[in-house]
Amino acid sequence: MAENGPIEDLAKRISQDLMSRFKWQQHGPCDRDFICDNEIKHKPKDKKKKHTHPVDVVFSYKDPYLNKVIYLNTDLKSYKAGSINATKVETALESLAKTIECAKYSSEWAEKYNFAQIDCEIRGLLFVFNHDNQLQHDFYDFFNPPKPTSGRRDKAVNLDKIPLCAGQQIHIIDPFLINYMLAVTNDMNDMIARKEFPDEEYGFYYPQLTFHKVTVTEKYLPATIEVLSAPFMIIKHGAVYKYNRSIGAEEEVYPEGFVVYYNRIGNSDNEFFYLLDLLSNYQILDGINKIRIRLAYRDKDQRILSHFQRGVEKYAHEYGLDEDAKKKLEDLDVKVVSAVKEFFSAEVISWEPK
Repeated sequence: MAENGPIEDLAKRISQDLMSRFKWQQHGPCDRDFICDNEIKHKPKDKKKKHTHPVDVVFSYKDPYLNKVIYLNTDLKSYKAGSINATKVETALESLAKTIECAKYSSEWAEKYNFAQIDCEIRGLLFVFNHDNQLQHDFYDFFNPPKPTSGRRDKAVNLDKIPLCAGQQIHIIDPFLINYMLAVTNDMNDMIARKEFPDEEYGFYYPQLTFHKVTVTEKYLPATIEVLSAPFMIIKHGAVYKYNRSIGAEEEVYPEGFVVYYNRIGNSDNEFFYLLDLLSNYQILDGINKIRIRLAYRDKDQRILSHFQRGVEKYAHEYGLDEDAKKKLEDLDVKVVSAVKEFFSAEVISWEPK
């Protein structure tokens, strides 16, 4: 069965308060099951009733490199610290793999959730929310447990037991990634309130790469799951306007530009040297565009701003920048973004087997 009660409300709030900022769409009903079309493969041997697959919520976005709609059949998990283990993670991933295998060919799933007029792809998404904010270790320790000082290593998720079909994918949004996304959305909302960022006229920037070309014409694009989990994301935004009563017209109060959210610890100048080099290769670091860099990692190095400044010095020296060009780099708007933990509240632990 799909989750119900508070977890269904959590799904709606995630869509409204978090995913919408990244320009994801929600489709169809929440907390529904659909009939399994491959019971021989998926139905538990001891189950008597008709087998179904759960759908907590379905999100979608258009991938600018693939030029197709990506549907994310999402399993929402809410837990408190200490109530989760590798076996439960493994069970959730196994269920998701079976669900998206059936969803790909299910007319019932398509009727409820597939509204795409172009090519599409169905993937799984495990969204893991730690509602008591007491998580002390990396979620991926369940896949590769650290070696203990004494005793045996903890059980790991056995990926060989996940029946994922060729060409299909499962993504994970873990608690630390959720905290990063919350920090980004909170910062965006603060800038919007200060009239320093548009409420709608923005999108995520995708460079033309050697083997991956942007194949869409939309001006403002959604964040892909790959962008959200990358070391940094670039947001391109339009100018901000405010109505001026004295002249009876709108006037520009903040110019168009870019905001770069950096999601790494920042404990060396080399990190920022490479970041600046990439921005230059993307033709963003041209001295013309308004650029803001936001350092949003959950556990930043205490000297992260000093490392950034040394990265600027190294970049300027490496490429022989003149004083004017170096001054523009030194004047970049760089800010440390505070971590955001408390956002949603769930009263259920939803790791029971489906």
